[in-house]
Amino acid sequence: MGLTKKSKLLAMVMKKSLTYLQYIFPDLITNKIYQYLSYPRVRKLRESEEKVISLAVTEGVIYKDFSLMRYEWGSHNDKIAFLVHGWEGQTGNFASVINILLKNNFRVISFDAPSHGNSSKGKTNMFEFSSILISHFIKEKPELVISHSFGSVNVARVLRICPEINIKLWFLVTTPNNFKSRIKEMSTKFSLNHNVKKKLIARIENDAKENIDDLNMINYCSNLPTVEKAFIIHSKSDKILPIDGAREVSQSFKQSEMIELDNYGHYSILGSEELLSFLNIQLSK
Repeated sequence: MGLTKKSKLLAMVMKKSLTYLQYIFPDLITNKIYQYLSYPRVRKLRESEEKVISLAVTEGVIYKDFSLMRYEWGSHNDKIAFLVHGWEGQTGNFASVINILLKNNFRVISFDAPSHGNSSKGKTNMFEFSSILISHFIKEKPELVISHSFGSVNVARVLRICPEINIKLWFLVTTPNNFKSRIKEMSTKFSLNHNVKKKLIARIENDAKENIDDLNMINYCSNLPTVEKAFIIHSKSDKILPIDGAREVSQSFKQSEMIELDNYGHYSILGSEELLSFLNIQLSK
């Protein structure tokens, strides 16, 4: 039996074991799934991405028990672009985008979120980054924001909480719609029963300080008068975040325009020639 078949068999056995155990130990299984959601995997950067990161001016910023890595490129001017990566992403994912921004004379600022990239590691959640971003958005006053994946959710939460923050242009490079889809994904992946699913939702609602039904981009973006213009850019081939969710967000976000690309994955879209060309055109206007 090959390694792949062994891995699949092991995964199947673990899934079946979990299915039975959650009826006997629902709190234990809820904790295990919650831990899975609280410790993001760190993906290794490519050599080209590491090269761009090495050119940044870096600074460690303390937040709670974390030391967050702050990056800055470009000259000190008022034309500021702020980059916000997604869950299990990091600033290095924007390497190609950073080069475009520098060519268009932007000062570029970004952070690795808690337990992401070169920031220190520990328990976090998908909504914690928005709390960190608020003070830095207020301080830096970026006219341009580029976010990827769940980073778009954190940006939307910041803009909703802080109406004093005005954004001239926002590029949402892929975006989820509602957090219920994440719960559904976990329920399917681990065959969660109703009781465990309910307990997991309660833990997430406690983290976000919001009802699960309100944790969606349609709710966040339907009234953001402080955003002048937004582009939602998504690939029809994205297997991590299907494009239907992004289309629904675009319909509710009146300042947005939907740009649909073909044949790019969830991360590869960030380095695609189509995206970089589109950014260059918009920024040179």
